[in-house]
Amino acid sequence: MELDPPFELTLPARRHWDRLAKEIYGQGRWPTVSQDMLATFCQTLVLAQECMQQILSDGVLVAGARTEREKVRHPLLTPLSQLQSMLVKLARSIPLSFAGADTDGAMLDGFIDSLVGSES
Repeated sequence: MELDPPFELTLPARRHWDRLAKEIYGQGRWPTVSQDMLATFCQTLVLAQECMQQILSDGVLVAGARTEREKVRHPLLTPLSQLQSMLVKLARSIPLSFAGADTDGAMLDGFIDSLVGSES
């Protein structure tokens, strides 16, 4: 089954979409999850990863605007923090995690076994 996003995503965001959509669908929660918010989560995750890559590449302290010797905080640290905060909010509202998920069907198998066992 093809689980298409509600709007066009970049290739990295689409990879996250495919992975998360497959997991959510497998848990049987697809009809209850906001696909718009999931797509937004995927885009935001890509932006946060790009910020982190740039910070790791440049270092936490970079050359200041006045002189090369002056070191200042990387300008992407604040946007990274804001993106991470947004990711937490989106993950909670989608919701991405599902503590009661029975991904391998063990609970259903146990229920069926108990029904079959009680008839004997």
